[in-house]
Amino acid sequence: MGRVIAIVVGCVAVLIVLAGLFVFTHGSNELSRRSDSAGLNGGFEDTDSGYPTNWAFFPDPETDDLLEVSVDTTRAQEGEKCVKLVVAEGGRAAGFRSRRAPLTAGKTYRIGMSVRNRGCTLTVRCDVMDASGMTNMRSDTIVKTSTDSDDWRRFEETLSAAEGEAKVSLVFLVEGPGTLWCDDVRIEEIAD
Repeated sequence: MGRVIAIVVGCVAVLIVLAGLFVFTHGSNELSRRSDSAGLNGGFEDTDSGYPTNWAFFPDPETDDLLEVSVDTTRAQEGEKCVKLVVAEGGRAAGFRSRRAPLTAGKTYRIGMSVRNRGCTLTVRCDVMDASGMTNMRSDTIVKTSTDSDDWRRFEETLSAAEGEAKVSLVFLVEGPGTLWCDDVRIEEIAD
């Protein structure tokens, strides 16, 4: 009897672990590929299975028809690649976000990106976090545009890191239907 109970308890523990892994990997409804060597990968040059590394796309383009993500090699702004998003409809959130980049309190940073647009409204948010990356210190909209452009448009803003602000992530919210291309995303410290 004790052996049967031990087997049942062991099976329940395995099921709990598997359920936790399923929620962890599938619960966020986003797709991301990591590469520790690619840094921000703001030129979208480093890819894994057809997706730029160190960027998270939502909703998951492999399970949701709202968003199609590809790497475009025909008309990059810098380098050889850019990311292309096709949003099938309006009314639902779609987009992508960068990995967290480090900040140093008291330093000023230039945040920039190049964009081409057909039919989308783009909002770019800058989320600044504490050292744990778990607490948002502030969130600022740095770009809001719905202007169509077949040519690349450059957007730049500055960010001054205050005490306690240690990480930054860029969130690109795309409202369709339409197509958006993005390239040359940078977060660079401005020399004093």
